[in-house]
Amino acid sequence: MKFAGAGREFARVNNVDSFWQDYQRRRWMRPNAHLYVRPDAALWQQPDRKLWQAPDLTERKYNPDQPRIPAGGPDGGQWTDGSSGLIHLAGDIPTGDSPEIPKEKPPTSQERTGLLKDVARRISEFGLTIEAFAKVNAWLRTRSAEIESYGDPPKSLEELQRDTSRSAPGYDIHHIVEQTQAEKDGFTRGVIDDPDNLVQIPRLKHQEINAWYQTKNPEFGSLSPREYLSGRSWEVRRAVGLDAMRIFGVLKP
Repeated sequence: MKFAGAGREFARVNNVDSFWQDYQRRRWMRPNAHLYVRPDAALWQQPDRKLWQAPDLTERKYNPDQPRIPAGGPDGGQWTDGSSGLIHLAGDIPTGDSPEIPKEKPPTSQERTGLLKDVARRISEFGLTIEAFAKVNAWLRTRSAEIESYGDPPKSLEELQRDTSRSAPGYDIHHIVEQTQAEKDGFTRGVIDDPDNLVQIPRLKHQEINAWYQTKNPEFGSLSPREYLSGRSWEVRRAVGLDAMRIFGVLKP
């Protein structure tokens, strides 16, 4: 996996003893962080210290044993006191014998979706199986198709459009140009539902893209992508739709 390889190399070079802690820290770093470093920043570095070198364990400013809310929900990744019941420890690597998941089916759709994504990420990162988690919460077995499809690698547009004529467990038909706003702006159903505008993608990725369209984004002038696209041409809508699929790892770059 791309992130796993990069994380291991980073840990090897910087002598970081915990790949999981390093991976969690890097998740929240800006990919262009170097642009925000003062040109003379090295003057304030300790001797024999490189910029962006991982801190020693004694320098870390957080408690690695403090629980976090799983990624996927609105509060995903934030520290918690553990009262939500849906937590995993930032410093622990989950194992097949004792995955840290709730023993009961989460009560809300949002919590269930967050748990499905969390399990899918652990399976992908550590080579676990759905059965390891189903031992704790049998409900997960009924959603195994969604969990497995979430780990799909990016595909070409041709591959994503190939199977739109038939449904598959764990997948949804997705409109590249978002259908709701397009129809409001006068585009016909024939254009919206044209095979060239349809792809089959993992269901959980589909939900993430839909949420992205509704979330205010500084890249769109602090408007949501849906608001920004109101009144725009089909070509602009399609370009944004394809970009969204790349952002969420559905479409190959």
